[in-house]
Amino acid sequence: MTAAVVVVAGVGAVVLRESAPPSSSTADQPFYPTTAELEASAEAIVRGTVTATRDKAGETVATVAVNRVATGIPQAGSSIRIIFSAAGPEQAGGLHEGGDHVLLLQARDATSWNLVNTTQGYYTVEQRRLVPTADNPVELSPPVLATLGLS
Repeated sequence: MTAAVVVVAGVGAVVLRESAPPSSSTADQPFYPTTAELEASAEAIVRGTVTATRDKAGETVATVAVNRVATGIPQAGSSIRIIFSAAGPEQAGGLHEGGDHVLLLQARDATSWNLVNTTQGYYTVEQRRLVPTADNPVELSPPVLATLGLS
């Protein structure tokens, strides 16, 4: 525990308070410390392949062919659009055309989705296993992995 000490001259008061714990979020994005919280934050959890990307007004629009659905309304065999920042610390740099990913999504509008955040909103799939981003220590639950065809 780290404490901050404030001494007010002339009054003799000492105030002790705990400093805030370090934040694991990027900018103003939420960070979910547990599997249950992360999965509950998503309106949809899907596995899909990025088929196209384009930058538009500081954002990247990615088209994803949905292969499997753990939760939510997207259908396997459909395509969805996800939108995320193309600049600054909120980039989802690991999402690329041709990549197989698990996406944790929140509805942006009637036709598009956002990642729950750019640190925890996607995992890359390599040899049927999930690879999280470097700043994401949270694993997905065994039932979600099984539904997505992963171990």
